[in-house]
Amino acid sequence: MTAVFVLDARGFVLTGSGPEDLVDREVALDAMATGRAVRTERMAYLPVAGGLLAVGGRRAPQPDGLAPFVPLAELLLASAAEPARLARDLHDSVVQTLYGISLGAGTAAELLHGNPAHAEASLAWIKETAAAGLTDLRGIILRLRPETLVGAGLATALRGLFETLRNAPGNNPAHVNGTAPGSDRGWGLQLDADPPVSPQVEEALYRIALEALANAARHAEASQVTVRLAGDDAQVVLEVIDDGVGFAPDGPHPGRLGVRSMRERAMLLGGTLDIRSAPGRGTVVRAALPIG
Repeated sequence: MTAVFVLDARGFVLTGSGPEDLVDREVALDAMATGRAVRTERMAYLPVAGGLLAVGGRRAPQPDGLAPFVPLAELLLASAAEPARLARDLHDSVVQTLYGISLGAGTAAELLHGNPAHAEASLAWIKETAAAGLTDLRGIILRLRPETLVGAGLATALRGLFETLRNAPGNNPAHVNGTAPGSDRGWGLQLDADPPVSPQVEEALYRIALEALANAARHAEASQVTVRLAGDDAQVVLEVIDDGVGFAPDGPHPGRLGVRSMRERAMLLGGTLDIRSAPGRGTVVRAALPIG
């Protein structure tokens, strides 16, 4: 009987079928450290995105025989990583924002009687910080509950996501399939197609759009953000374009964990994700996935 295990990045068994003592954690960690498949007498170990796949039993299969198990292993690892990512997001955005608001409120209270003008400045800062925290929290909720996908179609779901994020405090007015009167700046939405994609492709593109839009809103300092959806009988293409500060894709930058997540989602479904950006030149995120 074949035993299959999925290990996390620390070498611990996340899930599996069979006795866990078949898995040699030291061998697993060595395979992940080198990025190369390892075969012992009873188990074959293959590094995958986010962790490791181990398959074996009485005799270990050849590493190239593990390919059929890889998509499911990567999906399980991505799902397991979501709670940890949520905790980081809550700490890095909402928790720190609330802490800042509490400090600002204390400062304003002290200034109210002695220096009202400075107290007004503190209150204005609290208002702005609370608005930013609300935007972050909305993004986290949308990641947890993409219920707008159910029965709505990809274009409708993207429109709902777009409207939610562009209406958040601090974002520019949007224009849909055109330009807002009197302005060539803002958030734009171009839905040139609504292809009948599989539920898996639909959710992947929705979450890629969410991540790309959240990065544009939080990090890009963009005056214009455009979302495009197009497709044909073979594939669907999503683009999120901003004219913000840009970044070096190969270097450290804010949102790099989200970039990795977007790329893994696309690859898991046989698609590609390309990012074109440079400091001061804006960013283009392009995801192309098969219809599925």
